[in-house]
Amino acid sequence: MPITTLYICNRCRSEVDFNSIKYDSNNKLICVECLGKQQKIEKKEKLSLKKAGEGESVNFICVSCRFKFSIRKGSQKETKCPYCSKTKLMLVKRYKDEDDLIKDASDPRFDY
Repeated sequence: MPITTLYICNRCRSEVDFNSIKYDSNNKLICVECLGKQQKIEKKEKLSLKKAGEGESVNFICVSCRFKFSIRKGSQKETKCPYCSKTKLMLVKRYKDEDDLIKDASDPRFDY
């Protein structure tokens, strides 16, 4: 009888087998599906940093320590928290109105 070991994903808390688990950038076990979603969000945040106009700043919040900071478009700084040096960041978005906020909140990539 083969022994099957199940691992728990740190993001969605589901049990997955060894072939479906990986380490993320913060060295936490995460399933392949959640890793794909996380990488897609990080890629979108990097693109928004590139799309910002020259001299325009982009605001971030660190997910780990909740430190708020901004980075200018032309800056050579690495996109990581200046307080705790973690790379898991949230992009602070300015909403035009309530409908824009509701549309963003109902995005399926935020479903767990």
